[in-house]
Amino acid sequence: MGKSQKPLTLLVSQDIWEWQEVKDLAAQGHVIATPQDLKLGNVTWEELDLILDPRAWRMDEQHRKYLALAIAQARKLRYQKEK
Repeated sequence: MGKSQKPLTLLVSQDIWEWQEVKDLAAQGHVIATPQDLKLGNVTWEELDLILDPRAWRMDEQHRKYLALAIAQARKLRYQKEK
C-alpha cells in the first residue's frame, strides 16, 4: 500500500481507533487523531478533514436545511430505548 499524495487529518473516536481500515489509512500517511489530541492541542478543529464517530454529523451551508433532521436523529441515537 502506497503513501497518499493528499493526506487528510481524521478525528477518530476510541471505538473506531482499532479498525483495520483506520490503521491502513495511518499507514498511507493520513494523520489519525483522537479527542485527546484535540484537548492537548496536538490538532485543531480547523485542521480536521473528517470525523469518524458513530454519532458524528456533517453540517455545512449545503446541509443547513437538514439541521432539524440531524438533531432528531442524534436524539434517537442518544436516547434510544434499551432492548
